[in-house]
Amino acid sequence: MKKFFVLLMVGSVLITGCKNGCNKKGSGQPGEDSTTYDIGERADSLVTVTQPDSAQIRLSKDSVLTSLTKEVLTIFKDKQYAKLDSLIHPEEGVRFSPYATVSGEDRKFSREEFNTLVTTNKNKKVNWGSFDGSGDPISLTAAEYFKKFVYDANFVAPEKYDINNFIETGNSINNLKSKYEGSDFTESHFPGSKKNGGIDWKSVRLVFKEIGGKYYLVGVVHDQWTI
Repeated sequence: MKKFFVLLMVGSVLITGCKNGCNKKGSGQPGEDSTTYDIGERADSLVTVTQPDSAQIRLSKDSVLTSLTKEVLTIFKDKQYAKLDSLIHPEEGVRFSPYATVSGEDRKFSREEFNTLVTTNKNKKVNWGSFDGSGDPISLTAAEYFKKFVYDANFVAPEKYDINNFIETGNSINNLKSKYEGSDFTESHFPGSKKNGGIDWKSVRLVFKEIGGKYYLVGVVHDQWTI
């Protein structure tokens, strides 16, 4: 009987202790002062940061370059040349190459120089380089040059278009990637006709360089069949 009484007292102590302490650390049921967290209960408070994958980044970049290409070519189509100055690279300016080979003879303009070219000096003939074959100087006004070596086809709606890939190349050395290392370019292209054996194909490549998160025009490269 005495032993039974002792056992009864011990059981009472254990029950009381469990009521007061079972919700403390290590019980698996967090109490008010518990440092153990149930991840299931905290799921709503967790924020998952999703990083854009390379495909998303490429798509966004390609969209920007395509939009810029259309804007630039529309300026040349509509002959609203003065609108181009805000798209020209503020530090490097823009270079015009009549053929695929980018050379030291090509004319390069800062924003201010280009604006003067198409406004104050719009009727002045400029030496843009040398004609393929004859080697004669390309002495043309800005409008004459743009008609012959920039927008000599409806490039706003080309038959073929690509970004950072060459669609077609001719006999001229294509050194765009080495001359504009680290830049991006688009190519708008019209294949040659069957009746001319395909030699009347034309392309215009616009070269863009990023600065401060924005792309600017640094090069306009015309390409065609050459001797």
